[in-house]
Amino acid sequence: MITGASSGIGRCYAIHLAKNGFDIVAVARRSELLATLADEVRQYGAETTVLEADLADHPGVQTVISNARDIDHLVLNAGITHVARVGTSSADEIERLNILLATGVVQVCEAVVPRMVANRRGNVVIVSSIAAFTPMPKSAVYAAAKTYVMSYGRSLNLELADSGVRVCVVCPGYVRTELHTNAGLEHLRQRVPKFLWIEPIDVVKSAERGLAGNKAVVVPGLVYRIARPFLGSGLAQKIWRRTTRRR
Repeated sequence: MITGASSGIGRCYAIHLAKNGFDIVAVARRSELLATLADEVRQYGAETTVLEADLADHPGVQTVISNARDIDHLVLNAGITHVARVGTSSADEIERLNILLATGVVQVCEAVVPRMVANRRGNVVIVSSIAAFTPMPKSAVYAAAKTYVMSYGRSLNLELADSGVRVCVVCPGYVRTELHTNAGLEHLRQRVPKFLWIEPIDVVKSAERGLAGNKAVVVPGLVYRIARPFLGSGLAQKIWRRTTRRR
């Protein structure tokens, strides 16, 4: 089961798993894109189920939980980016963002992982962000949500040692998807240097290597792995803000 499967990392993950012999349950809001994805993954012999659900609200989360029986590989990828100065996001916006990126992810895991443990097998990938490692002015709510799921995933990885269930949190930086365009941040494609962008397949492969090595957290892209220990420093913050300045 892959959430946020209609585009970007989720779509790439669905195709990757279909090629490797998995049947797919693809979850997203956009039914037309899900249908296109289903047609593509069926070419690899995968039985495909599409599930239209908005994971930014509780009914959508419950829909996923109800349809997540007998899942061997769970990829929790659904998400958006959110840019706003403090005090400019409505309570509803904050609640929906937190359900989508944080509390909804935990609710799905709390329902699905015990079934995996009972079967003594299963993989869980939680897609967080490099934002979990660094302060993000004007994106404080987003960064906090990504930190929340990273902490949860790290703890779950340790808790499930020797259970047969592996949990890996993947924390990408800038990925070439439509995420930033949808958020009105198209200018970042010109503003952010090319060496800071990675492809969706890089995220997928990093996550799969992390699972294979039973790593709690992985960061795709050499430049991000090198920079990660220094992201919280004042100098790094100054360079980062200047390089990725948002309008």
